[in-house]
Amino acid sequence: MALPVEKKEIVPFRDKLRAEMGHSFKKIALVIGLSYLFILTFFILLLQYSQLMQGKRMVQSYFEEIDATTSRVFEDLEAGNLDSFISGNISEREMFRQIYEETNQLPFRSTLAIYSADKELLLTTRLPNRDGLKDDAYVKIALNNLGRESLFKIMKDHQSNNYLIKLKAIYQENEIEGYLVLYIDSNDFKSSVESEAIQYVITDYFDNLFASNSSRYDAESLEKIDGASLSRLLSLRQGNLYLANKTLLNKDLYLYTYILVVPLTYLFAFTGLFATVIIFILFAASNRLSRKITLHSSDSIDILVSDLDLMMKGFKESVAVSTDDEFGYLADKINKMVETMQLLFEQTLQSEQEKARCERKLLEAQFNPHFLYNALEAIKILMYFDVKKAEQMILSLNRVLRYSVTSISDYGFLADDLAIIEDYLLVNQVRFEELTYTIDYPNHLSELTIPRLFLLPLVDNALKHGMKDRHALDIGLTVKEENGKILFTVADNGSGFSEDFLAVFADYIHTDDTHHGLINSYRRLVMLYPSTKIMIAKQEDKNLVTLSIERRGDVPINHR
Repeated sequence: MALPVEKKEIVPFRDKLRAEMGHSFKKIALVIGLSYLFILTFFILLLQYSQLMQGKRMVQSYFEEIDATTSRVFEDLEAGNLDSFISGNISEREMFRQIYEETNQLPFRSTLAIYSADKELLLTTRLPNRDGLKDDAYVKIALNNLGRESLFKIMKDHQSNNYLIKLKAIYQENEIEGYLVLYIDSNDFKSSVESEAIQYVITDYFDNLFASNSSRYDAESLEKIDGASLSRLLSLRQGNLYLANKTLLNKDLYLYTYILVVPLTYLFAFTGLFATVIIFILFAASNRLSRKITLHSSDSIDILVSDLDLMMKGFKESVAVSTDDEFGYLADKINKMVETMQLLFEQTLQSEQEKARCERKLLEAQFNPHFLYNALEAIKILMYFDVKKAEQMILSLNRVLRYSVTSISDYGFLADDLAIIEDYLLVNQVRFEELTYTIDYPNHLSELTIPRLFLLPLVDNALKHGMKDRHALDIGLTVKEENGKILFTVADNGSGFSEDFLAVFADYIHTDDTHHGLINSYRRLVMLYPSTKIMIAKQEDKNLVTLSIERRGDVPINHR
């Protein structure tokens, strides 16, 4: 009696897709709504901050203009008759005339006073419609702290009007001759600054108020302000959100600027309502869209098609679908099929490698007996004429034979292989005295993995065919890297290949039943580097055989 086969329950793909898409769209809708709330708030803050900086720069610019203009007035007075007046050489009337000429350049009403070196008031002007600045005790105290640079101070007159005073010492040969004091009325300052977008406050280091366009400070009779509250970038006052900035006007004064962002309740109410509407609309759209997409669930097969295409190109090894629906079942079967095909491919590759190994052994069998016989004959002759050279030849022959018959690995390093080829050429150089050779390769390619002795057939061909026509044979073996490719070149000055061979060479390299040394070298390199290309050329009096491969990571040596 057959046992019942347990069938795995499959979740319908359409229901699963609809549930997952609906859930995803709702999360996206929530993120978009909250993002809008954040972006709108950030945009409002950024816009208001831009206005704050623009207003701050406008107040700064006007103050810098005042500073520069009053400095010019002081310089002009010093260049004029100020020295003569202090020393009593000109009349007060003449000095008044010069002062009025200079102060008329100022964009505001002002009072200017001249003090002697003993801090006695020598001359003062009066502001229109004012009783003047009668109490100058504060000014005399400030003069005690005056150096060579001008100084700004904030003071009040006896009518509680705020003034900014600029004090400057007058020097004559490093001695103080007198003082200039300029009084700037805060009302004139405020009327000249157009800054309706922002509110500003100008104070000294001790938070004494000079000027402000804020009704908050105009309505209060405080002599000091709360500078700490105006220094915070963001602050909440009476349910309103403010942006503020604190700037150093000069070494004596601070400029506080602040702007109303928006009433906090309005901001939260408006953005919250708008975000709610957006979320509701997106929720509704997501439900409708998920239903529409599930009706076309067959389009999901594109996922499998895309993965299979990547697998065919070698970018993936399996289909990345691991669900419990029909597509998961299909993907699992495809992956198992790919595993089976991979196993068959590895078996085929191993067979090809065994074939290449046999071809290498066949090549060794072709050149070893003849080479060994000729080498031994040369050694026998050398024993009578040059024992030391015979000994060197025996050592070179020993290294060549030992390396060629060792079958620990099918692959080796470039430096080791070229060392054996050099021994091979040394042995032949004893036999052919006019033979010359060069071997050149860069150090950074010393450990490049290559098929063992794959270059030897090219060298042997150059030696065997070149000696038929000339005894002064020159063989050059070069390995170099150019444009991401590695080039192996064997050149000789022999007669080269026949025209008939060159005509059929392109088809010849793809023939399976040939054991020509040149083709053997090419096929063995292709097994390790599939991008291998071969080229035969003639350059001046040299015949060149070049094998090229694309540079990539080293192939590990397979130990057998």
